Amino acid sequence: LQVQLQSFSKLLTYLVIGLSVFIFFVGLLSGIGFLEMLEVSIVLAIAAIPEGLLIAVTMILTLGMRSILRRKGLVKRLLAVETLGSVTVICTDKTGTLTEGVMRVVKTDFRHKEMANHVLALCNNLGDPMEASLWNYVKANGVDPEYLSKKYERVYEVPFSSEKKYMFTVNHIEGVEVGLLKGAPEVISEFCSLTHEEKTKIMAELEDWANSGLRLLALAYKDKDYPEELSDFTWIGLVGIEDPVRPSVRDAIDLCRKAGIKVKIITGDYRGTAEKVATSLGLPVGPSQVLDGKQLEAMSEAQLAAVIEDIVIFYRVAPGQKLRIVSALQSHKEVVAMIGDGVNDAPALKKSNIGVSVGNATDVAQETASLILMDNNFATLVNTVEEGRVIFENIKKVIAYVLSDSFAEIFTMFGAMILGWPAPLSVIQILWIHLICDGPSDITLGFEREEGVMDDSPKRSSEGILDKRGKILIPAISLSSAAVALFLFWYFWKINGDVVSGRSIVFT
Repeated sequence: LQVQLQSFSKLLTYLVIGLSVFIFFVGLLSGIGFLEMLEVSIVLAIAAIPEGLLIAVTMILTLGMRSILRRKGLVKRLLAVETLGSVTVICTDKTGTLTEGVMRVVKTDFRHKEMANHVLALCNNLGDPMEASLWNYVKANGVDPEYLSKKYERVYEVPFSSEKKYMFTVNHIEGVEVGLLKGAPEVISEFCSLTHEEKTKIMAELEDWANSGLRLLALAYKDKDYPEELSDFTWIGLVGIEDPVRPSVRDAIDLCRKAGIKVKIITGDYRGTAEKVATSLGLPVGPSQVLDGKQLEAMSEAQLAAVIEDIVIFYRVAPGQKLRIVSALQSHKEVVAMIGDGVNDAPALKKSNIGVSVGNATDVAQETASLILMDNNFATLVNTVEEGRVIFENIKKVIAYVLSDSFAEIFTMFGAMILGWPAPLSVIQILWIHLICDGPSDITLGFEREEGVMDDSPKRSSEGILDKRGKILIPAISLSSAAVALFLFWYFWKINGDVVSGRSIVFT
């Protein structure tokens, strides 16, 4: 919007100056006095420049921010409101955005049930809904996790991170230091003493669980010497966590498809889990439309850019890889909205055209983002895109209205000079029309609710601020208004013989 308004302002300035100079010389050749023509030309130039446009655009954007806030979206930068209307691709995570983020342990396979409860309760900071679900599962099994955490002191910790994909603690349990480990199954299995057959069986099991849409977690422990060393752990088993899809998201995805907006899921979960969610949301996913983090890492920028448009699901992706995804999409001139909530998502949020964080995101993510989804809901982002489109339509209406009004005055004055008539409007009348018509009226257009804005494809960044319809309407309205005004002036001036009556009618 900034670029387009600047370009539009330059063009309009040159056009108005050219017209004013032209009218000035035509008036002189028609025998009108130098000072009178100078005054009229300056006033026409003032009338033609829509200085109220800045106020109107700011008002429209501000009203848009307020409207988006009502729909649970907090816009942090004024101009981001308009960019939302241009979004062509939404990159979204899965957990808590497409899903409800209300997790529940629904499936387990443990070799050591007591140690499983210890890991779930002690290797746990209650930092997110997943850890809360593990805590509640222990409690549901008749064990008090709070009692365990107080009884068995933690002496060492490696917090979970999306790069490591595990959390590790060492606790004093019955006088012995025990290492407790939970995280991604393929990572945890590498720290355990497992035979090849055991690993194969575990991977087949987790693949089966993932295909049913469950989020997977592995547990392990070590009660031997050097518990801080990540090796020689004993495998405990798998935890399957269910996270239901939000009911409103399917309709939001359908609306995106209708509006020409592509949706791409970026997740750290397994392929089967992500595909199950995508299928339940009505996102068609073929074998060639899925890419994992390892494949992405091995690709060059050119290779990624060649396939990026077709990919629907990126799975087992590290936060740092999101930046590459955004860059590849932008190389195709896509306007990207990226949803992220972690510290490591900040570069991708900053790089994207619209960085989106959620209400429970880290401070760094929220600081970097342009939009915060207060209810963590994907559907809220789609609603804000709709508001962005409404806003841009209203801005186009204001510009078309202001210009058709301004050029109607110029054509009326110019037509009278060509015909050798007196000026149909006095200087004070031109200024008064300019004050009244270009002030309250164009701001009022900011309250318009355009219907069907999500029926069309997103506008491209190369698209001008005036579309084809506006370019036709402005001269059509200006010339027809000027023609009617000149006819009325002629009628009251020639027939009634009263210039003042003619000017009064034209002004009215």
